[in-house]
Amino acid sequence: MKIIAVVNQKGGCGKTITAVNLSAALSKNYRVLLIDLDPQGHATFSLKANTNFTITDIFEKISQEQPLPQESLFTSLSESFSIVSSSIGLASLEHKLTSHSSKLRLLSSFLKIITGFDYVILDCPPNLGVLTLNALFASDYCLIPLMACDFSLRGVEILKNILIMVKESSDKTPTPFFLLTQVDNRSRFSREFLDKTRQQFGNLLLKTNIRTNVCLKEAVSRGEHIFNYKPYSRGAQDFTELAKEIDRITTKTAWAALFLKGKDLTDVYVVGDFNNWKKQETYKMSKIGDDIWSVNISLEKGKYRYKFIAEGKWFADPHNKLTENDNFGGKNSLIIAE
Repeated sequence: MKIIAVVNQKGGCGKTITAVNLSAALSKNYRVLLIDLDPQGHATFSLKANTNFTITDIFEKISQEQPLPQESLFTSLSESFSIVSSSIGLASLEHKLTSHSSKLRLLSSFLKIITGFDYVILDCPPNLGVLTLNALFASDYCLIPLMACDFSLRGVEILKNILIMVKESSDKTPTPFFLLTQVDNRSRFSREFLDKTRQQFGNLLLKTNIRTNVCLKEAVSRGEHIFNYKPYSRGAQDFTELAKEIDRITTKTAWAALFLKGKDLTDVYVVGDFNNWKKQETYKMSKIGDDIWSVNISLEKGKYRYKFIAEGKWFADPHNKLTENDNFGGKNSLIIAE
């Protein structure tokens, strides 16, 4: 079961439309569970999925160590697509959870008892609070929608700092991928923004773009996903391509997300067992903020040693707790790809 958090602390970037329609697209070939973690309940509203038992009830029972009901955990939208709906009570519950000893692991505890799904998609609230952190700690991947405008880039560095915190506090961190939304290919600005973002993010940016399409907004107002509302629309085409790309990313390889904080660096490379300890452009890190470098590395399953190279110096990953001694009195960082 692959768990994907759709996350961005900025509102209006197409996060919920992405979560809903990606889930629907994946459900053509897989069993998919969408969990609405936003107290505003936009995903729930988008699919007319209000139920008596919500994610608020689930978190309350888990936090109080009470058993969950065997039935009514999910609302079935089709044979292969289900949802856990949200409610406004999640906002007050989030405040109560701040003092709970396992406040960041409640969702992980719930997902450990879930069976029968190939994908779980988490629609996160537009902030980086307790609910979003629960999603990041539980996820294998995080999908970050970016609207095709410069404002959408301003919060990326904050989110990357949060991912570094997750990496330092956990055995794993979700592999991040960025998705451009509301792209108008007729606009010179959109084309230039795409080129700039591709150059900045490298392989962190997905090849698929979600183009502007009024049908996506119309589907929300009707309480349907795009494939029920307008299956031959441009929006349906784009989310079909996105699902195919997500399928390729999540099923054919393991991924390691690497980060480094360093303000005065020029170029940073990753070297290790996976590239014969040689500097290669494929393993050059992208500078995605004032002081944050990042790269996603695809790997076969196994154990790998690695280091960073910057300013002519080789050093272990300061954000990775897994290390072993090297032959020169120093440390190698370790990746366990599963």
